[in-house]
Amino acid sequence: MDSFLEDRKQWKCVEIPCEAVYADDLAALVAERFAVGVEIAAPGVRFYLDECSLPEQWEIQLQGVIEEFAALFELPLPIAWQSHSIADAGWADLWKVHFKPLRVGERFIVCPTWEEPGAGEQDLVIRIDPGQAFGTGHHETTRLCLEWLDHWDRNRANSNGSLLDVGTGSGILAIAAGLLGFAEIVAVDIDPEAVAVAEENIARNRLTERVRLARGSAVDAPGRFDVVLANIQAAPLIELAPLLTAKLGLNLCRQPRNMLEPKVPQLNLQRFQ
Repeated sequence: MDSFLEDRKQWKCVEIPCEAVYADDLAALVAERFAVGVEIAAPGVRFYLDECSLPEQWEIQLQGVIEEFAALFELPLPIAWQSHSIADAGWADLWKVHFKPLRVGERFIVCPTWEEPGAGEQDLVIRIDPGQAFGTGHHETTRLCLEWLDHWDRNRANSNGSLLDVGTGSGILAIAAGLLGFAEIVAVDIDPEAVAVAEENIARNRLTERVRLARGSAVDAPGRFDVVLANIQAAPLIELAPLLTAKLGLNLCRQPRNMLEPKVPQLNLQRFQ
């Protein structure tokens, strides 16, 4: 074998099939257990483990994740997963080729740090390097939050509102709030990696003085807010719903009804009911 190939790092590529509607939740469980990035690729999810440092009994651990996933959504077992070895061909950075500036709503442009946004005078550019944190603007729920925020901002009576971003991930929503002029912004995440990434992105967008960032959850954010965003997984979102409601200030409730009903697509939560 060529000496170059012998020196290349070897990875274990693991693929788990599932329906697209469950992919986000399965990816979250895998990421939490193995602390790796997870790719959603039809028909399921895919992730990579370093063969030189495979977790002990990783296959048993993976089976436990699959069983937890199946129990959560009442899916039949077994779920047949597969794995194979692959040499590192620089795939860890290949996703950057496909991460291009993305227009969201009427004003936001989500732009990776290595691209030029081509923005107009009225555009608000969010500079993002997501690292291993969730939030590039390409995911449907992130886009919906950005679109709603843009719409709400255009109609709000209070130009100096406050906002709580629960599960900030890459910091994308907190940054959007800063660009819109929110006076008080609090962003929290339970993942230390996400907090580190968000801190860098917030600084990159020159909003360090405007956004209070901390490791924690909604319970760790004192006070009430005009807007509460929680772009997180369905299960913890449902569990946190009463607390998030309590965090929502009274000002929003006094706004005209049309301000609370932006004309953006709605998430289908039927499967969680």
